[in-house]
Amino acid sequence: MFYLAFWRQRSTATVVEARNRQQARARAMARQKQGYGGLVSLQQARPEDAALIRRGVWVRRRRDGSSPQFGSAAERQRARHQRSRYRSWL
Repeated sequence: MFYLAFWRQRSTATVVEARNRQQARARAMARQKQGYGGLVSLQQARPEDAALIRRGVWVRRRRDGSSPQFGSAAERQRARHQRSRYRSWL
């Protein structure tokens, strides 16, 4: 099962594979890097995200649940602008 870990100072989530929420939290904390900030939330990956992860595609999911990979061209453009604001932390 895949989980998405959201950090305070990062525009995209970190993907961790775990059996349960507790294990996912521990694995996310082990992968935390300087500049990410604290762990804000942990969500189970949606089926469409899991399919992307299995194919080796970088999954982008915002804390509000929206995704720049699934949406209109305007939504994807807005996501690119959002990521550029966080560029120094990525």
